Amino acid sequence: MNLSIQAAGVAAWPASDAGASLAQAANAAAQADPSSAAHAASPLIVSAVDPNDHSRLDRYLSALGAPLKMGGDAEQMAEALVPAMQSLLQQRPDLGNAHFDFALSRGSLVVKSDTLDDADRAWLQDFLNGNKELLQAAQAFHDDAVAGYANWAEADGKPLSAAQLDAVSQQADGLVSFMDLFKKLGRQAHATLLAQVSYMQPDGSRLDLSRDPGSANGFLAFMQGAHTMRDGTATYAGPAGQTVYGGLRGDIFSMIGTAIPQFLPPSASRSVGLKETA
Repeated sequence: MNLSIQAAGVAAWPASDAGASLAQAANAAAQADPSSAAHAASPLIVSAVDPNDHSRLDRYLSALGAPLKMGGDAEQMAEALVPAMQSLLQQRPDLGNAHFDFALSRGSLVVKSDTLDDADRAWLQDFLNGNKELLQAAQAFHDDAVAGYANWAEADGKPLSAAQLDAVSQQADGLVSFMDLFKKLGRQAHATLLAQVSYMQPDGSRLDLSRDPGSANGFLAFMQGAHTMRDGTATYAGPAGQTVYGGLRGDIFSMIGTAIPQFLPPSASRSVGLKETA
């Protein structure tokens, strides 16, 4: 039996499950986004792996599972930001609609904004860096990205030197800015909703996962929608006009699709081939 596990699109299973079956791996591969540029850009080259070489196989599987772990890290960041943005609105209501984004740089959060002046941007940057849970989750996102890269390189027989690992760490800092990542995750999830249906939240407002989370007020509204979808508390009118309760449930941070970047080293292969013999 020949089995190809694709890295492109990375609809992955949890990397922590070292006992994940080959059937699970194949299923995860089958759900990868076929529109991904990495999927279609070049002819398929497969790395042949002995199924009995568990160390090498586990490294490939861990690398392929990194985006799912990063999605979990992004969720932890978002949850840490909810009370932070509520506190910001109490302390600085004048910044409630100010647009900003932030990224990780060598262990610290860096705020960027086209609307904030230098003093307000510096204040917001210090405010975010004072949030221990947010900083830890951002660092975990970074570390899981680096680990995926390093595991693939190791499995390819090209382990990273200390200098190379430091360079990869710097690249991982620039992978995403987090408010933009939340926006992509939300819009990706929103695209799965039925266009002709109005989903309503418990407070009577319309569920809209495509809204821009790039301000304190926008982010809190965005997370209200994410929580509504996660908890299955939205309602909508069915085809006969009846109200449907609990018909929509999902975690936008697990629907990673192409929102979470695939971060792997340059390699001739983006697939793992397993040959099973009797």
